[in-house]
Amino acid sequence: MTLTSAYAYAQSASESYDNGMALMKKQDYAGAIASFKASMAINKSAANVKKCKAQIAKCQKLQRNKGRAAAPAALQKSLVIPHPMLYVAANPENELGVQIDTTPESNDWNATINGNASWLELSKSMDGKYLVVKAEPTDKTIVRSADISVVYDKLTRTVHVAQAGKDVELVPSTLFIKFKKKGGQMLVNINCNSDTIYDNNYNWIIEKAPEWCNAEGTSTNLVLNVDPLVKKDPYYKTGRTGDIILRSQSQECIIRIDQK
Repeated sequence: MTLTSAYAYAQSASESYDNGMALMKKQDYAGAIASFKASMAINKSAANVKKCKAQIAKCQKLQRNKGRAAAPAALQKSLVIPHPMLYVAANPENELGVQIDTTPESNDWNATINGNASWLELSKSMDGKYLVVKAEPTDKTIVRSADISVVYDKLTRTVHVAQAGKDVELVPSTLFIKFKKKGGQMLVNINCNSDTIYDNNYNWIIEKAPEWCNAEGTSTNLVLNVDPLVKKDPYYKTGRTGDIILRSQSQECIIRIDQK
């Protein structure tokens, strides 16, 4: 009977100690200390008391460390511009906004225009979440562009701005010309505001002309020389009609020629 009681006594103290160790792993330090104290109460041997006190001291130290607020990790800064391409009309009516996302959220960023683009004006929205871009109307028919650098801390991102050119005007002095059978020459005045210069050194080109009409251009005139209609020509009795097509950029102009 005495042996059985001693065995049970040892097992109970050991189980309390093991339970304390398990609770330590779960960071339940108060529960672990209670288990170690229970083990010492059951088994008061010097060896058991010593090892239980050692674990209690560890638990108390871990408790203190756990109670201290961990120093927050340094937040990594970021700068994101979701839409870095900005398209502006030739004659913009309103200012345009470019979203600026920073981490941590801040309006402590700056924007500057790269190079000479005096037609742009930059500002920052009241909440610091948008770069406000104001563009002057353009007097060109071709696209003009500029880059804007946005800087936050040591981070730099680029916003590309492209402004459309104004509409091309390609206007001849007449759209319909009549020639007699004997042919002849005609001069048509051409008014064009395009900023594109073609291989002929002019800002417009002759894209198509009837084979019986020699069409040449100067900077401001279209010169037409129409061949005479001879009797052997299949169109001698009915006459003939053709189109001259002029082009500048995407603008097309058609001049109809009739020879009767």
